[in-house]
Amino acid sequence: QRYFGIIDSKVRRLMSIPKGNSALRRVMEETYYHHIYHTVAIEGSTLTLSEIRHIIETRYAVPGKSLQEQNEAIGVDAAMKYINTTLLSRTGTISVSDILEIHRRVLGYVDPVEGGRLRTNQVFVGHHIPPHPQDLQRHMQELVQWLNSEEALQLHPVEYAALAHYKLVYVHPFVDGNGRTSRLLMNLVLMQARYPPITIRKEQRAEYYAALDTA
Repeated sequence: QRYFGIIDSKVRRLMSIPKGNSALRRVMEETYYHHIYHTVAIEGSTLTLSEIRHIIETRYAVPGKSLQEQNEAIGVDAAMKYINTTLLSRTGTISVSDILEIHRRVLGYVDPVEGGRLRTNQVFVGHHIPPHPQDLQRHMQELVQWLNSEEALQLHPVEYAALAHYKLVYVHPFVDGNGRTSRLLMNLVLMQARYPPITIRKEQRAEYYAALDTA
């Protein structure tokens, strides 16, 4: 609870800065590229921050780097734009189709066939055995039911976002892109609560995976 209090006071200070503040705009832009860089780096991408910025701003490929890695970065950018321009500008609940639409963009340039589609095969993630494909629809419905429940909405936004991330990763509904989609869902939940999005840095990868494993 003490940590939540510290976070809340920092968020209040951040929110008191006028939206037109040029320094704030620069930080928000940098944060945007940092999120793309770290979220794909956690998955093993070798692209640098400046390469990612170049790809997103110009849509030109970086010579000598895998096209798959570059398309992964473009996919995360597309998903973030969808969240920022569509999901955050409307009121109402989060639906299964919202999560599928985020995922469709995450994988849109890498594997458009699997993008936005629940997996049809059983997968194994370390020691964790995610639900059987036949049960995925039910698990996803239960997830959004929880996301929109009074119980969840009464949690502190940071706790709510962390649990949303964990619950989606636990179900592991997709063939690929589960981590990227879960981190985006986490930030959607935070931003809906008027909190800034967070970036899990690639240097925190081992700690991050250990926390998910413990959960």
